Amino acid sequence: MLFIIIKMVDLKHFEAVKGIIFYQNRVLVVQAEKYEGGLYEVPGGRKKDTKESDEEALRREVLEEVGLEIRVKRLLNKWSVNLPKMGLHIDGKTYLCESSSNVVKLSGEHIDYKWLSLEELSGINIPGWLREAISNL
Repeated sequence: MLFIIIKMVDLKHFEAVKGIIFYQNRVLVVQAEKYEGGLYEVPGGRKKDTKESDEEALRREVLEEVGLEIRVKRLLNKWSVNLPKMGLHIDGKTYLCESSSNVVKLSGEHIDYKWLSLEELSGINIPGWLREAISNL
């Protein structure tokens, strides 16, 4: 058995914020081809600087990625993930959000999106940190 050990100091660290966005009892998921083999996840991304609040970063990222303006309601979970193939360590937070629109304008970062019920969401392949956040709704 071969073990590959990657020190966290060798990974680039950054903070991320993600949003579980509801519109009329449905949740927006997006698919990025390069992320974890194409798993569906929720919109969001890196905080650009330490002065930017989580809510500001999340609203900016969601607007850039899917063209939606959102209201950030509350924190659902905190998580950390190592992506050694990408050379990254991410410390993330997931927030409950609402949108007053379901008109999505995907950026070049994503290849697909879906509005799903919570029941439908439980049947697709999503990252563990997202499953944990959903359990805290």
